[in-house]
Amino acid sequence: MATDPTKNSPKKQLNNYLRYSSMGLQMGMTIFFMAWAGVKLDEYLKLTFPIFTLVLTLASVAGVMYYFIKQVSKK
Repeated sequence: MATDPTKNSPKKQLNNYLRYSSMGLQMGMTIFFMAWAGVKLDEYLKLTFPIFTLVLTLASVAGVMYYFIKQVSKK
């Protein structure tokens, strides 16, 4: 049984590491930005219950999870 030498090469492992670490940074920054936007919108509208913070944060979490699953299942 022959194994593919390029499958576990150091360059391939480094590419995977960079790909997934950049996805993590994108996910974190997206969630942070949407939560920040929700806080600012709630402050601007002077709402007592932080509805925009909750909605935007949950929507961003759902969106980045969908994106992550789509990218990982592509492989």
